[in-house]
Amino acid sequence: MMDLIGLGSAIVDFAPTSLGAPLSQVSGFVPYAGGAVANLLVAASRLGLDTGFLGCVGDDEFGVFILRDFESEGVDISCVRRVRGIATGIAFYNVDKRGERHYVFYRFPGYSDPESRLRPDDIDADYISRSRSIHFSEALLRRRSSRQAVFKALEIADEHGLTVSYDPNVRPALWDSPEEFNEVQESVLGFVDVFLSTKDEATLLTETRSTDEAVEKIMRLGPSTIVLRQGERYRVVTIDSVFEIPIFKVKAVDTSGAGDAFNAGFLAGVLKGWSLERAVRLGASVAALKVMEAGTRKGLPRVEESLRFIEERLA
Repeated sequence: MMDLIGLGSAIVDFAPTSLGAPLSQVSGFVPYAGGAVANLLVAASRLGLDTGFLGCVGDDEFGVFILRDFESEGVDISCVRRVRGIATGIAFYNVDKRGERHYVFYRFPGYSDPESRLRPDDIDADYISRSRSIHFSEALLRRRSSRQAVFKALEIADEHGLTVSYDPNVRPALWDSPEEFNEVQESVLGFVDVFLSTKDEATLLTETRSTDEAVEKIMRLGPSTIVLRQGERYRVVTIDSVFEIPIFKVKAVDTSGAGDAFNAGFLAGVLKGWSLERAVRLGASVAALKVMEAGTRKGLPRVEESLRFIEERLA
């Protein structure tokens, strides 16, 4: 039995060798395997979960790079398809003086967009049925072809009682129309148990003006647990309770992948049967330890390191 399957895109991030400078002034870059769902799976694997990636990569050397990284991190790749004739997407980013990153993506339709080639036939029902949970992002929902594959996976997950989590990681500009974006989001939320996002994304996705309105609308559509990252705290809303947990304040060197790191820690805690409060703190510690190191995945901790960090900070 697998703990967590990730359904999404996997790309190569080129992290800057010099921090605090605009992209035009960065003198060099280091490649890291990346992508929101892929980052989450690696972080969750380091926390002791059995994980697997369900998706596509290009048949170039960057695709090999991603698969080799997954294998080294213990992420199962038996359901990953290499798409012939398609390159793997890449991204370059710089980190400003506050530790915030700024991305430029190179994912061109028909050339370097292997995630859009995922088809319903690529979805293995038996593979999904042998997992406890499935996590996905918005990336595979943008194109009709891969969208059908996502909905097939969600229907199988629903049939077998998996916990479904969703972090949209919204990119509205990559959709054909706002109407299509809104329609698909409403449909997909009907399958979701755990909604993970930011307050800004939540209001954008629901076309509401306040966080409270966004939360109310999202819960009405399906999710029973909502966790929103808002400034210096995490807000958790369930059918029965609402509470907030402060972030762990650290000096951020590179915030790339921080949200993915939090999601991995939170989901790991939930799958371990912990209380939501303890799961949020695990997620917060994983995110804090990650942003203290430069690079998309450098700094992602093992569970012992995270628990030690929490103990020291709460002492």
